[in-house]
Order: sequence, then C-alpha cells, then structure tokens
Amino acid sequence: MKNHSLRILVPTLLGLILIASALFVGQTASGALQAPQPEALTAATTGWGSGWVAINPGQIITLTHNIGGNPDDYTVQLWFLDLDDGYDVNTRGYGGIEAGGNFFGAAWQNLNASTVQIMRHADDTFADRVLIRIWIPDPLPEYCSDWTTMTLGATRVFTHNMGGDVDDYSLGLRFRTNLGAGDNHRAYGGLETGGGANFLGGYWYRLNDTTVQVYRHWQDPFAQQVRVCINRSDPPAYDSGWVAIGPYGPSPATITLTHALGGSIGEYIVRIDCKDTDGTWGINHMALGGMVTNVTPEGMNWENLTPETIRVFSRGGTNDQVRVRIWKNDYTVYLPLVLNNHVTPVMLAYDDGTYESEQSQATLGSGFAVRFTPPAEAPQLTGAEFYLNTAAAGHPIEVHVWDTAHADLITPFAATPPAGMAWFTVDLAGYNLTPSGDFYVGFLYAAQHSDPSIGVDTSAPDGNSYEVPWEAVGNDYMIRAWMSP
Repeated sequence: MKNHSLRILVPTLLGLILIASALFVGQTASGALQAPQPEALTAATTGWGSGWVAINPGQIITLTHNIGGNPDDYTVQLWFLDLDDGYDVNTRGYGGIEAGGNFFGAAWQNLNASTVQIMRHADDTFADRVLIRIWIPDPLPEYCSDWTTMTLGATRVFTHNMGGDVDDYSLGLRFRTNLGAGDNHRAYGGLETGGGANFLGGYWYRLNDTTVQVYRHWQDPFAQQVRVCINRSDPPAYDSGWVAIGPYGPSPATITLTHALGGSIGEYIVRIDCKDTDGTWGINHMALGGMVTNVTPEGMNWENLTPETIRVFSRGGTNDQVRVRIWKNDYTVYLPLVLNNHVTPVMLAYDDGTYESEQSQATLGSGFAVRFTPPAEAPQLTGAEFYLNTAAAGHPIEVHVWDTAHADLITPFAATPPAGMAWFTVDLAGYNLTPSGDFYVGFLYAAQHSDPSIGVDTSAPDGNSYEVPWEAVGNDYMIRAWMSP
C-alpha cells in the first residue's frame, strides 16, 4: 500500500602532529550558525536539535545548543543529507573516510555544555546538509566507564557485567583529545590515510554480556581517552534482527530493509550494529561509516532512510551480518535521541519510490509537473527532486515552479542531470519562495530532444500529475518537493 503522507526526509610524535594538523584543516564559519534554543522534549528528557544545516566541503561550523549540565551525560546523533548523488538521509563516511587521497564524510567535535562543532571533509559529497541532535536520557545508562586513557595501537577491555541478552544492549563510545577536537567522533570506526601508512580513530568490538573491547589505532590523534556507556534499551519500533550481508571481501553489497513505520523520520532513532560471525570481532563498530584499508574497502553505513525503508551499504571486510533498530519518539536508548523541539524539513511526494515505467516528450517546451500543497509547519520551498533516466550527459532540463494559474513563481533555469537513472536534486533555497497556496514543480525540455525521461509510478495514482501543456494524467510522475520551516 502506498503511503501518501508527507515524507521527512542524521609512528613518531612528529608524524602524529603532522597528521593531526592536516585533518584539522577547515574554516570555522564566520558568525557561528545559531540553532534553535532548547526546549523540553518530554517530562523526563532534555534535548536539542539543529534542523538541517548547510555545510560546505572543508568547513567547520559551530552550533549553539545551551543544554548545560554535564556533557558526559549527553547522547549525540549526527545524520547527513545528500542532495545530488541519490543517498538522501545517510551516514556514509561517518567519522571520515579516505579514498585515493580524497577525504569524505563528516563528524562532530568539541562538544561542551553550550556548543558543538561539525566538520565536513574537504572532498565530501555525502553531507550537503547535516542534522545533529543532543539529549540527556533519563534514566542514564546502566553502565558508563570513566574517561580512560588509551595507548596507541592497543586494546583495552571494559568490564560492565550487565548480563542478560546482549541483543538488548545499546552501546555508545566517545573520544576525547587535547589536540584540538575535544570531545569528538572524529575517525569513529577508523580512518586510514596514505594507502595504509596511517590509521586514525578507534572502535569497539567483541561485545558480550560481561565485557567489551576498545581499540585505538597506531597513529590516532583523536581518541587519547575514551568513554563507554551501555544501556538496556526499551524495545524498538522496528528490529531487523541479524541479517546476512556480504559477500566477504571488498565487493560492495546493499540490502533494503522495510520497516514501514510511517510518519516523520524526524521522530526516528536509528542504530546500526555489525557482526563478524566467525568470532574474530563479534558484535562491533569496526569501520562503521566506511574505511579503506590498504586500498581495500570495508565497513558499513545506512542510507536512503524513508518512512518505509532503509538501505544498508557494505563495502566488504569481515563483518557478514548487520542489525538495524529504529525507535520512534520517546523511547530511552543511549546512543541516539528523541526530539520534538523543532520542525524538520519535509519532502512532499506522491510516488512510492518505485517506478514501473518512464515517459518523455519530444516537443520543445513540453514537460511534466506535479501539484503540491505546502504544509503549514514548513512553508518554504527549498528543493526539488526528479527521478530521471538520462541517456546522454549534457542534456539539460528547464526547472519550473508554477502557481495554480500556471504562471512562473521563479525565473526558470537550466539544470543538467548526469547520465544514468537516478534521483536528480536541484536547490531552490536561494529563491526564498513561500507559496501562498497550491503550486506545481516540474520541468520542460530545454532543447529539441526527448532525453531525459521521467520515472512513472503506476500504482494507486493520486491525480496530482500533469503533462505540460497542461493535461492531467492517470499515474504519478516521480517529482518531489522539499519544504522547510
């Protein structure tokens, strides 16, 4: 069944100093971005969320949360939003990943009682927007270690003795350093640089009912100290259980899991854990977010989160099972967050995400459109998405936003999708457009050709799609609109 609700779419000391200096490169935003002030989430929970915030590659932004209290009690969840490569809401490159000398992903750092920083690596393409959430759970986790000094290239065993079923646990690991990142998640899961020459960050592994082990890489500058917390979570709204994903080795693999929770993903708490079933690493967060070891990819991340599904991407490595849990609203878990203090941008969509056919028009000036109604809580149009099959790169479309009289609300502009079939996103935030009523988003062909074609969802049509010149059609064109508060 289709969901027609709004879809809201988180070696030597000298060598160590040089590595740290290179990775701390980034420009702090002049005039820190001011996020909304905190409000109570529930009677038992205090927290704050940034909403989706733009961040440039190579930039560090400072956000003000003013939660106060002891930051050691905080839980933090950071999501990314990809606007143009098809990963949508994701955690690709969480903590950082290097490939071919280029650095991707993002991470949080310098968390204190009033502010937190987010840094985006210089070559990243996954985190065009970031959403960070911070909260203080009540009750606090059942087990928390002290901040514990870690030796380079060494493992430390933490004894928690919680007992019971390990699958009921939620484990959080945080880093601390005096080399500029403070309380942080830089290189979380591990970050290799220089074709296997340097390894940064750390991870936890071999979680059982009495102990968990934490490893710090040889050249790491970020995890001088670590702190482990474990809670026995309330049952999640969705639990995939341990699901096989593979194969072993460097070949990537993806699985799409259907959770069918509906509603707004802004209410979701998402947790992913990995398992190596031969017993070497056990349940772990090794290479979470992705890593490249001696030019061989490994690790996992989640991406393409919608109110119906979530996709897990595996680059390879020894982990051959994955588990995804999702909580909604006020469940108490350690690592992620429950948040009600801001309105997350929403995506308006009538298609169900699966195309059954595609359509094109050969006449110059013809095209396709979908009619939308702006939600009261998010009245500004900030982006549009088109599911296109583009046979040849270099064929532009002419992007339009019309009112109900078919008059342009913005100056139409050309945008050129890449070759292939995928979601193509255009940024409309700069127009500061707040439609006063229903509006159409669509495109016209900018040249005398029928490429690209638009994806068509033929199941349970909604009657909001049109061929241009204006004629209603009986299917749903795969055109979506992003709205923001």
